[in-house]
Amino acid sequence: MNVAPIGMPATLREAVVAQLRLAIVAGDLAPGTLLKDAELAKQLGLSATPVREALVQLAGEGLVQIEPNRLKRVTPIDLDAMIELFEVQSRLWGLGYAWGAPRVGAIELAHLRAIYAEHAAAIARGDNTAAIGAAHAFHRVFMEASGNRELVRVSLDRLALIQRFVRLCAPWLISPQGLEQHREMLDAVAGGEAQKAIALYEATSAVLANVARELRDQALLEQNQT
Repeated sequence: MNVAPIGMPATLREAVVAQLRLAIVAGDLAPGTLLKDAELAKQLGLSATPVREALVQLAGEGLVQIEPNRLKRVTPIDLDAMIELFEVQSRLWGLGYAWGAPRVGAIELAHLRAIYAEHAAAIARGDNTAAIGAAHAFHRVFMEASGNRELVRVSLDRLALIQRFVRLCAPWLISPQGLEQHREMLDAVAGGEAQKAIALYEATSAVLANVARELRDQALLEQNQT
């Protein structure tokens, strides 16, 4: 369990949160890994206080579990829980697209084009973590275009859990095909076809839940065969 030291941040706690979140999403801190404040603080070159505060925030995001005896660990991947999350998330993002796509203007289009370029570059160099981040940033533009701050807050609440699932359990979803879908969405809203962008999202909105179900069913089958 190695985490690179951090530089001087805007705020120390935010920097620690970002560093540990990235390590968890990428699997450098694997699911179930025990987290010791002092050990992490030493690796990061910090005191234990900002690390302890960061772990509390990450617990709020679902990435860290803090037991009653204060034992901390990276949250294991619970496929049943992920299925429930994906079912809710797909509806939330669907609502964000329904509300946001018709309101995409010049500023949002500029953001979408920049994010698409980042996504393409990440796939070209094989950087799965960056590709997932760019893909979700693309969706976020539509959520924010909805103008509903509560929708944005709720739809992003468990985003890191979703990113970790894709990175560790379904990396094949990080593909040129997914990038092409985003290009089609971008072309649709740029051409004033908001309903087409919404339909493109809806066509694949159940993919993550279906993948989680398949993984769960396969694990149950293997368990029953032993």
